[in-house]
Amino acid sequence: MGNNCIITASSHLELNMSDYSFENMMVNYSSEYNIDEILASAPCRSGYCSFFRNHAFNFLVVVCALGLLSNLALVVALTRCRSLWGWPPGRASLFQLMLGTTIFTAMLPFFAAGIRQGWVIGNGLCKMAYMLWHGSLFAEGLLVAAGACSAMWGKWVPSRHHWCMAVALWVAAVLLAVPAALLSGTEGHPQKLCMMRDMTGWYLAHVTSCLVVFILLPAALGVAKAMLTWRRSGWQLRVGVTCLFFLLWVPYGTALLLDLLVRRLLPYASCHFYELLDFFLGLSEGLGVLHCCLGPLLLLGAGLYHRRTHADPGPLRGPAQHVPGLILPTPNVQKA
Repeated sequence: MGNNCIITASSHLELNMSDYSFENMMVNYSSEYNIDEILASAPCRSGYCSFFRNHAFNFLVVVCALGLLSNLALVVALTRCRSLWGWPPGRASLFQLMLGTTIFTAMLPFFAAGIRQGWVIGNGLCKMAYMLWHGSLFAEGLLVAAGACSAMWGKWVPSRHHWCMAVALWVAAVLLAVPAALLSGTEGHPQKLCMMRDMTGWYLAHVTSCLVVFILLPAALGVAKAMLTWRRSGWQLRVGVTCLFFLLWVPYGTALLLDLLVRRLLPYASCHFYELLDFFLGLSEGLGVLHCCLGPLLLLGAGLYHRRTHADPGPLRGPAQHVPGLILPTPNVQKA
């Protein structure tokens, strides 16, 4: 969280510019330096960092509380109300989705506490937190995509081997999260924060992992859905309400791609443009975080709606059918 709010911790010295006169500097160095070049080289002072520190803690605390309550309600419904889940993707896939969402939600208090009072539990736990954060997130994305295509791969993979598919998805998610763990660490002085650093090779690998899960997967599902509908195929992608995950995280994947391109191709863009980019990246990440509370609630609501609309009304009773416990009056028939 807040990885685009970069804090430099390379020195403990602070430069006090109040004792220096800009006019004197320009008089002494006007023959060697250009005023436009000096102003252009000044660091950008974005307002995103102050906005992030003022609102991120309360936001994460509220989302964490709602996420834990919604996941608890979903697990109770999964264990006690089996009749709610007679529709794809099925109880096994929903349990895995709930596990990924719970792990993701459990990381929120650590990041919230780190924002409020600094990261005090060490660099190793910082890497572990980012590994669990991104590993569970990528696992949810892969599980959602697998659930959408369950009608297809269910024909290829025998039901007794479905657990192998689940293990493969979780292993792939952990591998995709390795760059995030290697990039993360404690930065800042005097208050240390747990954040990811921009190391060229691993950062590119991390952005690639995010683009695969947040952009390529939903794009591939959308194209496959359109092609199968056009061909009038016999099976359809079982997307359902789980596609809420992609709807909330696609903006963040787009922001990451835009941030990577801008900082590599347009390093001398205006400060206002960088500030807008920082806000877009941060707010899109906050939008994606909402999936941990909105997803379980929407799944629970979909289960209740499915149960109500597909309830068995029972056999129809005709007017002459005898109902146990009910005495019908005998009609008075007169003979001619």
